[in-house]
Formats: sequence, structure tokens, C-alpha cells
Amino acid sequence: MGLVEDILAGSERSAAKLITRVENGDLEAYGALSLLFPHTGKAHIVGVTGPAGAGKSTLVGHLAVSFAERGKKVGVIATDPTSIDGKGAFLGDRVRMKGAEKRNIFIRSMAHRTYPGGTAKAAAAAAYIMEALGKDCIIIESIGAGQSEKDLFFLCDTVITLFTPDYGDEIQLLKAGLIEIGDVIVVNKSDKPGADDAVRDISVISALKAGSNGWNVPILLTRADRGEGVDGLVRTIEEHWQSLSKKEKRSTRKKLQTEAFLMALLKEEAWKVISARLVESPIFKKALRDIRSGKTDPYSAVERLLTEMEEQWTLR
Repeated sequence: MGLVEDILAGSERSAAKLITRVENGDLEAYGALSLLFPHTGKAHIVGVTGPAGAGKSTLVGHLAVSFAERGKKVGVIATDPTSIDGKGAFLGDRVRMKGAEKRNIFIRSMAHRTYPGGTAKAAAAAAYIMEALGKDCIIIESIGAGQSEKDLFFLCDTVITLFTPDYGDEIQLLKAGLIEIGDVIVVNKSDKPGADDAVRDISVISALKAGSNGWNVPILLTRADRGEGVDGLVRTIEEHWQSLSKKEKRSTRKKLQTEAFLMALLKEEAWKVISARLVESPIFKKALRDIRSGKTDPYSAVERLLTEMEEQWTLR
């Protein structure tokens, strides 16, 4: 396949075309991915997550430049939320990544498209394509969706959790579910009041994860708008990558990630198949009528739907 050969030869234009085809659900594109997959598995994939407004895009732009200055071949995957009404997305990450653009770093923005994992559904495919393209450091920026960000772990070797000094109280931190997935925690906007207090509070909570897999989670201060603290963050990211190598845990982590992401994609694709058949089926329409008329409740309706689907359908 010419597109595959072009990507392996380093054509970013061909890589962009294939990513677009994957986003559009082109089945032939999945065939191309299968040919590229043997050329993946060695790149360092770094995820950046955190609440909206924490400065993720700005930090990712500086990280990309810093890694490039260290001789890395860098790719960036930036995910923007999709509008519930219009199904569109702003895709404005490049506004905050001018430095990376000037270095001709390959940046791919993609719409979230309601995928529940905080990253675009095609993000994994884009990472594989970038790696086959020759990128040895790939940075994935999530939309910052709280608990759903756990799926970012399925894609990344190192996860950066980003907060600001006004993150909220300790209970909100625990509810967000972001602490537990972070391999490195960053308090951005360090010039704001309360930055040192935030580091102290987060340190107490993250101590629950201290020593997990032989890695003590560090908490760093940055000011991404000025690039302050970025070099130290890059060094810490590289230390985490090296720790995975030294303890021979990288391959084990990769296997767990692959299995988990396979299940996530399977659930997504299975739901597409089921929902397409379900919404037009008589059993679904009857369930809706019964709920609207008060004859049944949603929980009972779901149980009955599952039973009837099992009896009447075969998924092929």
C-alpha cells in the first residue's frame, strides 16, 4: 500500500491523510494500521491531562519544543471537546503552540467526538501512525474531563496531571480521579497565590500512591506561559521513562495498556452496532412508550431490553 510506504519513509502529509481516514471510520484505513502496527511499541508516549483552563495546551507546546531541543522527533495529538449541539470543535490548540509550530513539530488536532475516554477515539491510531512515521516522543493532550481521563492511561507511558493553585478542596481532588493516574503531578500558574499551599495539599493526597510500581510521584511547579519549570518537568518525565526500563516493567505496562484499550474500543464499537439496530427496533420503541406513559421505569426497561435482545439478536 503506497500510503503505508510513504509513512514509513517519513511523509507527514501521508500520515495526516491516514489519521483523517481513521477519524472518518474508513475501513481500509484500519488495514493500513495493521501494516504499520509492527513498527510501533518503542516511542515514549506522554499524556497531559487536567481541568479545563489549567494550561494544558500551553504546557504541551513548551514540552514539545523542549523535547525537540534534546534531539527527539516529536509528535503532538491535541484533543478538543466536541459541541453537543453542533458536533463541531474549536481545534484551537495551535493558538497556544506557536513555538512548536515554528519548529515544524507535527501537531494533529482532533475533535473528541463524544468518545468517553477524554481523548479522541482515533488518538491511539494517530499515535501508532506517528510512531511508524518515526516519532520517538508523542505527546497527547486530553480534553480534561475528570474521571473519564483514566482512559488516557491506556495510551500513555507517562501521564502528567496538571492542576492550578485554585483547584478546589481535597475532596474535589479525590472525586476528580486525576491524582491516581498521574505519574507526575504539576501545579501550573505558579505565580498565582496559594501555589505552595496547593503543592503541600496535593502531596498529602498523592502520598497514597507513593512508591506505586517503584515510582514516587513527584509534584512540580511550572508557569507554562513563560516556560518556567518546563526543563525540570522534561527531566522528570525522562526519569520516569528510564525507571520503566530499569525495572523491566515497560513491556508489562504496555501489555496491560493494550488489553485495557482493546476492551475500551470493543465496547465503543459494540455500542455503535447495537445502538444502530436498537433505535429502530420495535422492542426499543415499545420501551420508550412504556416509560413515557409511566407503565415502567428506565431500569426495568433496560433489563427487559437486554433479555429480549439476547433472545432475538445475534451480533455479526
